[in-house]
Amino acid sequence: MTQTWLVPIDGSDVALRSISWIIKHAAEYREPPHIHLINVQVNLPNDIGRFINADTLREFHLETGMAALAAARDLLTAAGPTPELHVLVGDPAPAITDFADSHACTQILIGTHGHGGLTGTLLGSVAMKVVHLSKIPVLLVR
Repeated sequence: MTQTWLVPIDGSDVALRSISWIIKHAAEYREPPHIHLINVQVNLPNDIGRFINADTLREFHLETGMAALAAARDLLTAAGPTPELHVLVGDPAPAITDFADSHACTQILIGTHGHGGLTGTLLGSVAMKVVHLSKIPVLLVR
């Protein structure tokens, strides 16, 4: 059975840790997983629609999201697997877990800064929110 993995990417070096992990462990799998790379763009304030039309906003989110996904895509493609790219707009943690549910993902791999204790609690990271919302296993890569 082919695994389907969801890898959220925000364009940071921390997010690329999950890509490095996939590449490092690729030989351990009989068949490579199907990989969805996802970037979630945060909604802009509602009143911005008074100044910029909806098509321009969609184009902005798509271009910004694809730029954030580019490095992860390039690393994976060079190593073998060709990922599917997705750009969504919304609250990151629920968008990630909803996407995982609707695309029958078997695992979410997400890079994390590794803040623990009080710092992690105060920061309320997207990774921790995904852990709490997810119905499937989440691998936090530090």
